[in-house]
Amino acid sequence: MKKKVKTLCMYLPQFHRVPENDQWWGEGFTEWTTVRGAEALFEGHRQPIEPLDNNYYNLLEKSTMEWQASLMKKYGIDGQCFYHYYFKDGRRILEKPAENLLQWKDVDMPFCFCWANGRWARTWSNLSGNSWADKYEAKDKSESDGVLIEQRYGREEEWQAHFEYLLPFFKDERYIKIDGAPVFIFFAAAAIPCLPQMIQYWNDLAHQENMKGIYFIGVNTSKHINGLNALMLFAPHMVCEFNERIDGIIRLDYDKMWENIDNAGLIDKHKTYYCAVPNLDDTPRRGVHDGVLFKNFSIEKFYDGMCRVYRKSIAAGNEFVFINAWNEWGEGTQLEPDEYYGCSKLEAVYKAQKYALEKNNEADVISDNTTYAGKIANQSDYTITAKCFDLWMGLREKGINIFSFLERYGIKHIAVYGYGMLAKHLIPELEGTDVEIDYFIDRSRRKNAIKYEVKPVADNLPQVDAVIITVVDEFDSIYQMLKERMDCKFFSLYEIVSELP
Repeated sequence: MKKKVKTLCMYLPQFHRVPENDQWWGEGFTEWTTVRGAEALFEGHRQPIEPLDNNYYNLLEKSTMEWQASLMKKYGIDGQCFYHYYFKDGRRILEKPAENLLQWKDVDMPFCFCWANGRWARTWSNLSGNSWADKYEAKDKSESDGVLIEQRYGREEEWQAHFEYLLPFFKDERYIKIDGAPVFIFFAAAAIPCLPQMIQYWNDLAHQENMKGIYFIGVNTSKHINGLNALMLFAPHMVCEFNERIDGIIRLDYDKMWENIDNAGLIDKHKTYYCAVPNLDDTPRRGVHDGVLFKNFSIEKFYDGMCRVYRKSIAAGNEFVFINAWNEWGEGTQLEPDEYYGCSKLEAVYKAQKYALEKNNEADVISDNTTYAGKIANQSDYTITAKCFDLWMGLREKGINIFSFLERYGIKHIAVYGYGMLAKHLIPELEGTDVEIDYFIDRSRRKNAIKYEVKPVADNLPQVDAVIITVVDEFDSIYQMLKERMDCKFFSLYEIVSELP
């Protein structure tokens, strides 16, 4: 008999005051600020959506988590996936709810982490990054470039500090695991240039702690990255197409979303978890300009879609179905009970689980067709290369040389993999510095002469302090190939320009 899949919900720890939000957005700002400030923007627009019984809770109160845990148990929710906000130099924000839960051993709330690894900016619209609300411009303008919290991934020292912070959570009996390995999710996996090395390093540290490694899931990538155990088709981001814009608000087709989930197969032919979303209306956060909502939503359609995604996941042998989200009130995706729908979304999930279990011996087929998932999630090779070049030119405009990154790690002698556009610009960047380019590595010897020796991959490759891989869109596969043959550090050029100020 096929196993029951567990239901995990994305969990936003933004329902309590923190000094940063007071400073940036105004005294007392939390997610409830956006919910209370919502307004109907057109005839028939159901806003504001208020929590049932006026339950504008505070996540720092134990009674809140006890209530959530009892609600989970009643409606068959098996765990919460806390968004984990961890930034440059170990800076954390909104961490207290998870830290409190770690101490409250009697609160029966299984959990895991999803690292929301973007940077925070004033708004979604004026800067690439992560923000709580377009409607709410930051009150504090001291950060002139718009960045509120910068993201940097660092190297081994920073990775170890991050792992050590996570370790007490991983060892908690309530932390969600697969075969003894704690589940950890990268929300923007493709945005971490050093991800393969970080994963390997964390797994090594986990084994030193007598753990069975870590079970890593990548989101928002159409390509498998070495070290990830699985990928996730995240809703609505990866399964919705632009539909129409009326009076500034984007309407997405709810029926089409479920059709796309039904038709999606495995991402890059690797294990894929499926994610569902109850509803969507983020106008409380974004307002009338660029707000996004579903048309055609109904509780009946949500129930029907959940029945299908459970059966799809059972057929795939997946351990989990993810729901976005438990409490994203500002985006209108919450499962928690509200004044209009009551507990009907939770009831739909509970009934869909029962239906799927009753039907789980009937045949279901999972296609390995990746066309749809790839179409929605794909970040093209050109985009990665172009982003690297754009960041690099920004550094040059500030007078920052790549040499400063290499100097930080004591790098004196390097090899450069690839002799393409980025590599040709790297040569003059390092001339006149204390870093020597000992040779280039290329798949074939170049006919066009350069003053550096070019070695094919098949050659014996002399020892260097580091290899800089300039073919940034293929970094993962190149790194996996070279690490077996060379004992040195490996850097993607994209990682270098991303880590510099």
